Amino acid sequence: MIDDSTEWESRNGRVAARHDGTSLVLSWFRAADWSSDGDYRGVDMVRFDPSARILSIFPKVGSRSGFDEQFDQVRELQLETSVCGWDPEMPVGEGESGELELVGMPDGFGKIFAYGLGLPRAYRGIVAAVESNTDCHTVRFGAAHQEGADGDVFHVGLDRFSRYKAAVDNNRRRGTTVVGRVNRVEASNAIADLVGKAKERPSLGRHPMIQAITRAVTDETPLDTEERSALLTRMATESKQIAAETPQAFGKLRNEIELVTLEVLIEQFGDGLRGSMAKDEHKWQAFFEANSFALQQLFAAPVALYGAQLHLRLPNMHGAGARIADFVLVNTLTRSAVVVEIKTPSTPLLGPRYRGAGGAEVHPPNKELSGAVAQLQAQMESAVTDFRDLLRQTRDAETAETSSVRGAIIAGSHASLGQEEKLSFLRYRDGLHGIEVLTFDEVHGRLQGLHQMLTSPRPAHI
Repeated sequence: MIDDSTEWESRNGRVAARHDGTSLVLSWFRAADWSSDGDYRGVDMVRFDPSARILSIFPKVGSRSGFDEQFDQVRELQLETSVCGWDPEMPVGEGESGELELVGMPDGFGKIFAYGLGLPRAYRGIVAAVESNTDCHTVRFGAAHQEGADGDVFHVGLDRFSRYKAAVDNNRRRGTTVVGRVNRVEASNAIADLVGKAKERPSLGRHPMIQAITRAVTDETPLDTEERSALLTRMATESKQIAAETPQAFGKLRNEIELVTLEVLIEQFGDGLRGSMAKDEHKWQAFFEANSFALQQLFAAPVALYGAQLHLRLPNMHGAGARIADFVLVNTLTRSAVVVEIKTPSTPLLGPRYRGAGGAEVHPPNKELSGAVAQLQAQMESAVTDFRDLLRQTRDAETAETSSVRGAIIAGSHASLGQEEKLSFLRYRDGLHGIEVLTFDEVHGRLQGLHQMLTSPRPAHI
């Protein structure tokens, strides 16, 4: 239990704990403010209310004279510890650089006391937006079911903040890419007349956001929504004539559009590996149904989506016994069926160590994974025994060959496993017959590999 005598000290200052009633208060004392008579001047940085399980942070910005307020209007950032998992028994630790940190902060939150906690500069825009649109003085980050203004408190879901942070990080990376690209063109143009070359224009790139940033950096005005819509309509109308008149240019344009679509798919898939979607099976099923191209990366053979949430076995007269597959794919050449079961990136793959030590650890499959395999095996059996009859009874059903059915499971994250766990996982899935188990990050990696292959320069013909 943290008591009033607990302190943590570093070269720049110290953090002292005290209790104000039942609340735990953490104060920061700069080394520069320590006086010779022991009269330290500290700043309250954190307050934890155990009854409400609310962690309050008073956001500051370090200055020569001490600390200034981080925001114009908002004076308090709150975190619902039931969502973020902050531990009041271990509130302070030492970072890699020796600075004292508030332990357990979600990604995107400041944690170094000497810097003032709150939010790093890159992510303060979300609070500035709250200030611009409300009179709230407190922003609370927590569960997504209660968002918006409630009196003097503005509620923001941590998942929403995570998505905002990811977007900011992506845009910063894109901005760096664009500035580097534009500056390289500027350097070339600076000596173009000296080397007898024509001046260049910066490439806009393929991604819509990179195109918009490039236009802004080069003072080129981006198309607005109506202009983009009109451009798409015009292209759809004229596509046949363009293809006939300039087939090479049309083919290149079509390929670029397909690459942009793939880039968006990869970005959305990557975003889904984090935040609330990482635990939401229904959202992933909807994602794969809307983006069946991602499912096609499971197999080397050409496959197409046959249907989602299909009955492979009908219920009995009491309504029990039905078996429903998340997805059924078919080989476009042989028409053989593939049954796919979707879990989530957060699905645990392995259980605790069963035996072994010192690099010889053995881990059994987690019941979530072994249960999914058993469920898929039952669905595959029903596809062989019952699905053919269902096809005959379904008007306009496309043909599917069910004499030999394969299966696939997408579950968990390969990156979450330790080295010995990875070996146990590989041994387990390699031993399965007729079933392929892929993790979500492996599917993401296959999509990225496909994009890299499509965008890599082709070798010149010899």
